[in-house]
Amino acid sequence: MTKDTDHDPVWQAAWTWVRRQHERGAFDDAATRDEFAQWLAASPLHRKTYDEAGRLWLLVGLVPPVNDVPPPEAGDAVRH
Repeated sequence: MTKDTDHDPVWQAAWTWVRRQHERGAFDDAATRDEFAQWLAASPLHRKTYDEAGRLWLLVGLVPPVNDVPPPEAGDAVRH
């Protein structure tokens, strides 16, 4: 069974917070940090989902973009 994250408002909020934390200057003001702290404190589910989103962010960062992978050489193709 897979999680339907597209329709999960808690997941969407957690993913937004993770992305915002990685944007330059997004957490520079105290109001944003306070809003984030309040969101985390509002429910244990928020913290759990935020932690999951953060792990996903880290895992995705370990996968090189397809543009960084050189195309195979014509002679390297596997023939069957």
